[in-house]
Amino acid sequence: MSGYPSNRALGLPQIAGLMVVNDMETGLPLAVMDCRWITAMRTAAVSAITAKHCARKDAESLGVVGCGVQGRFNLVAFKEVLPNLNRVRIYDINPEAMKKYKEELGPRLDVDITICHDAESAVRGMDMILTATQRLPEPIVRNEWFQPGCLGFGLEASRAWHGEAILGADKFITDSWEQTLHFHEQGAFPDGLPQLYAELGEIVAGKKPGRENDSERILAINIGLALEDVIVANHIYELAKDNPQAQRLVLMEKDF
Repeated sequence: MSGYPSNRALGLPQIAGLMVVNDMETGLPLAVMDCRWITAMRTAAVSAITAKHCARKDAESLGVVGCGVQGRFNLVAFKEVLPNLNRVRIYDINPEAMKKYKEELGPRLDVDITICHDAESAVRGMDMILTATQRLPEPIVRNEWFQPGCLGFGLEASRAWHGEAILGADKFITDSWEQTLHFHEQGAFPDGLPQLYAELGEIVAGKKPGRENDSERILAINIGLALEDVIVANHIYELAKDNPQAQRLVLMEKDF
């Protein structure tokens, strides 16, 4: 899987890739899938699990910067774990993306979606902040917008958040500290790495608490684990393999 931001100008998906599921015993391919949906779904699911443990119990508002695939899928996932979520503000450099986001997701999820004309209007004062952008020349979210009690998500490995906001969070969470260190070596977190509070798995397993009070500012920058794509892909294969509508592909009938 790889990303091509310039594809947007061509009317093509920015993420491209195939997932091949192989039999662990024989090594033969069992299924070939488009990995875009898989990646979008598992990324949003990780955000939702984070919100389940780290959002305030009374959280009802979300500010979104970036109305593409991740901005959309994350809202759907958040609604699964935060039933009180009913107010969403959005901002994107593409007006059509915002319009589509509002028209399609508002009625579907029964949430009030407001289109904003700048990032600050979208995120300041919200219970949760989600940035789902491409790599940016300059960060967007400022420390003063990240208010007490807020849960923040940066899906682009820190690049949309100013260093003061990242380093000033009461708790910093990631799904993999090892990968976070690697991303830092590649240029992420230019103002320095924050102190790790916990990996998400530690919180889910009950080794460390998530949110402990309503004033904590918690920032989650989940880098993404390829293992999750594999698990989701295998689950889809197990569901689909006995479906009478499934199409079986013959890749090789005999050795030559």
